[in-house]
Amino acid sequence: MTDPFRFYRELHLADDPAYRAPRDAVDSWRELAEQVRAELARMGFPATVLSAEMPESKPVGGHVLVHQMEPFGVTLDWHAPVRDGRSYIEKVLNQEQYGLIMYVSLATEVIIRAMLGVLKEAGFRVLIDHREHHSYLCRVLEPPRFPMV
Repeated sequence: MTDPFRFYRELHLADDPAYRAPRDAVDSWRELAEQVRAELARMGFPATVLSAEMPESKPVGGHVLVHQMEPFGVTLDWHAPVRDGRSYIEKVLNQEQYGLIMYVSLATEVIIRAMLGVLKEAGFRVLIDHREHHSYLCRVLEPPRFPMV
C-alpha cells in the first residue's frame, strides 16, 4: 500500500496546490477503499467508494473517499439522510449552527469513529489525523495483514 504521507514533500516542493499523487498510488488507494467498503458493508454500514475530488452528489451512508490531492489516501465520511431535508438546508443557508446542525455534525462524528473502530478491529491500520480548528480526518492506511474470513 502506498503511504499517503510521502506525497506531502512532493506537494510542497512542486509548490502546486493542484498536485496529484501518481496513478499507481491512487490505484493502490482505490483497491484499499474497495476492501474498506466491503468490510463496512459486511458489518452493516452501507458505504460507497468515491473520488474526493469529484463534485458528484453524495449518497446517503458511509463514504470511503480516495484523495488524489491533499490530504492524499483513503478517508471515511458519513452522509446522513437528514442533510438532504428542506429544514436542514434552510438552517444551513441561515447559518444556524446550533440545534439540528450541531446534532447532525456530532452524530456524524460518532458514526465515522464507529466505522473506524470496526475497521481497526478487523485489522486495518487506521489513524485519526488531527487537523486545525478541532477537525480531523479518519484515515485508513493499510488493509489487514491477516484478514478475518
